[in-house]
Amino acid sequence: MTTPSAVHGQYPRVYLVRHGTTEWSLNGRHTGLTDIPLLPSGIEQAKLLSSCIFENPYQDMVHIDNITLVLVSPLSRAQQTYQQLWEGGLANEKKSGNDSCFTQTQARTSSLLTEWDYGDYEGVTTKEILKTRPSWSLFGDNAPNGETVEQVSARCDAIIELIHNYQRGVDSQGNATSVLNMPFTELELKENTSLLRHTEEAEAQAQIQAQAQAFVQENGSLANTKTIVTIPQSKGERDVLIVAHGHFLRVFAARWLKMDGLMGRNFVLDTASVSVLGYEHTLEERVIKVWNQGNHLWKNQTRVG
Repeated sequence: MTTPSAVHGQYPRVYLVRHGTTEWSLNGRHTGLTDIPLLPSGIEQAKLLSSCIFENPYQDMVHIDNITLVLVSPLSRAQQTYQQLWEGGLANEKKSGNDSCFTQTQARTSSLLTEWDYGDYEGVTTKEILKTRPSWSLFGDNAPNGETVEQVSARCDAIIELIHNYQRGVDSQGNATSVLNMPFTELELKENTSLLRHTEEAEAQAQIQAQAQAFVQENGSLANTKTIVTIPQSKGERDVLIVAHGHFLRVFAARWLKMDGLMGRNFVLDTASVSVLGYEHTLEERVIKVWNQGNHLWKNQTRVG
């Protein structure tokens, strides 16, 4: 396990990675739920992020061997970005015998991590929108027939609650636990467990957790139980990696700081960048430690992407 540095302190971290460049991100088009793949330059960005940061033992921003939970958007641009990290540092660092990253680092996909739904402005650039709405701002005015900032904030809050409890080792009631329910959308919950077809959600979640506890006692892990995450006994091994999208992660950062989601307008986030969230003094004092780091994207004096 990496020894915590004086810069980052003793508390666990949350690493935010925005996906690499796509055709639409390059052109400034709002890319919400449209499943646009990475450009070749976006793949190269992700590889540079892996080699220069996640695989690099001579940096102190990411402690790869402390990452035990990975949360990824289901959209292909995020999945492709994470795949490059997994094929590089995450897979190599976590391997033990024939084991791979997926048996020692839990990787979970949830639609709660998708990008802001831009509604009628999907695929439209800000420049085009301003021609008819000169004072328009996504954070202040939302998008017609799309999500509101409050709805995006609610999705962020569900993920933050999971992470905060995971890093404290407690459930939503503050009781010590070794497993937590993975937050999903209602549709995903129905797909992940038949319990919800026959019981109320709260009862179903309680049954899921009881089953998970029994599973852990019998098998020692929950590697293939995607509705649950296990909490490592060591507090130093509770770092979390999130691979998602620009506007979502900007709102996420604001909510991490317990600010209104509107404050996400102040956090610019570039493609294939890495940011670090964490704590100071106590596990209740949430802070930003590093934001929008992209030095790894320079190659031969030219920025990739």
